[in-house]
Amino acid sequence: MIDHNEEQRLRDLVRKELEAREELRSKEKAGEVKLTTIDELERKRIIEEEIQSYYAARGDYKQIENEDGELEWITIADAAEREKQIPVDIEELEEGQKKVRNNIVMIAVLAFVGVALMIFALQQRHGSIQVLANVDGATIILNGMPTEFRTDNVLHDLAPGIHVISVAKDGFGIVGDAARRVELKAGGEEVLVFQLEPKERRFNGQSQN
Repeated sequence: MIDHNEEQRLRDLVRKELEAREELRSKEKAGEVKLTTIDELERKRIIEEEIQSYYAARGDYKQIENEDGELEWITIADAAEREKQIPVDIEELEEGQKKVRNNIVMIAVLAFVGVALMIFALQQRHGSIQVLANVDGATIILNGMPTEFRTDNVLHDLAPGIHVISVAKDGFGIVGDAARRVELKAGGEEVLVFQLEPKERRFNGQSQN
């Protein structure tokens, strides 16, 4: 059986431990209440001051701004190592930017050359017809539609194929075929000559016959 005195001492120890715990818990709660009365900005200031004081007292630490723009404390040796890496990073960045610029210039040159070749190819595929007449100022008619051009002139950028050319001017008629059919080849050049005479002369000549 347990001695009554021993049992009492055990109960007293357990009670004292429980009382100590409750006292400690009460103190912690009191401390928390006091801390919550401190303004958040003030709390931040105190924490930062303590951090700065701690690392400054050690002497072998340095505060720097990291890649994310945040301040951090690192050893002087680590700071020196990072400073050595910065020129390399800048060099790599400049080299990368140079490559991007060169690529942009290359793309622009290739695009220009491509457009120039396309225009050249289109010009090579199209042809022209020079229209001449013994009378200046006759309207050139292309495929049955009057154009803005007058004799003598050249019709440029015509697609390959069959084209029908004629001319017209008030008071004049065409001697021979009124319309000329021309088969224009890719990049080809054709020349047509029309002879015009006053309609009155043609009518008089027919009457005399």
